Amino acid sequence: MLVFHSIFNFDQAAVTHLEQRMNTRYTPGATFPLQAWLLVAGTESPAKIKDISGNGISLLLEPGAPVTPDATVQIRLRFGAHQQLAGGLVVHLHADEKGLHCGISLVFADFPARKTYLQLLQPIAIGQSLQRVPEDRVIQNEPQFIKQVFRGDEDSALTVWLANSAGTPLHSFEFQMQDYFCHVDGKSGVLEAYQREDSGSHKGKLSHPVFDISGSLQSEIRQLFRWILPNLSASVPDDVRAFLQRFAT
Repeated sequence: MLVFHSIFNFDQAAVTHLEQRMNTRYTPGATFPLQAWLLVAGTESPAKIKDISGNGISLLLEPGAPVTPDATVQIRLRFGAHQQLAGGLVVHLHADEKGLHCGISLVFADFPARKTYLQLLQPIAIGQSLQRVPEDRVIQNEPQFIKQVFRGDEDSALTVWLANSAGTPLHSFEFQMQDYFCHVDGKSGVLEAYQREDSGSHKGKLSHPVFDISGSLQSEIRQLFRWILPNLSASVPDDVRAFLQRFAT
């Protein structure tokens, strides 16, 4: 079962390209509701996800979990109503006082399974990859505002505007999540979701976002935004996190 149906509708070539690029290990946020179990020879063991990438996953298991080096295993992932079973090969295994650390190279049965997994990875990768752009590299072209910018993988960027007044209160933001956007104007307090439009020419996608009134598209972009928030990197300060969270409804 796909995580998204209207967005991240990768084709075969895009999935292959993503797997090659997404070798970075991302750590899901503590409140991100992704759970995992390791299945070996009919025995299922609960696991904590230490980190996850486009082609592998690292788990922390209870001491004595029935797994051995080079074993062929399965991993069951549960994310809300979504569940996925993936095959894997144990490539790393060691024990310490915290438990049994198990690194697994993932193997997918077919293209839909690979696509679903990479969709699941998007809110983790986008949130965890965001890094603050140094102040001297941010163009401040609006005298009434102070702009902060955070850039991440896969052409993602969070731009926050603070009022240039006493206390510099947070005013508005735009979150570009690859080809999808969420925007809030502090005065209206309304979260708007939209998608970049394909121009159909050699120029590719237009540089400005274009609204789409499709209910399913709007709903999935808003859901992506909500799922990214618990995965935001430590580079995003607490006041910005709290400001974004106000609109995660």
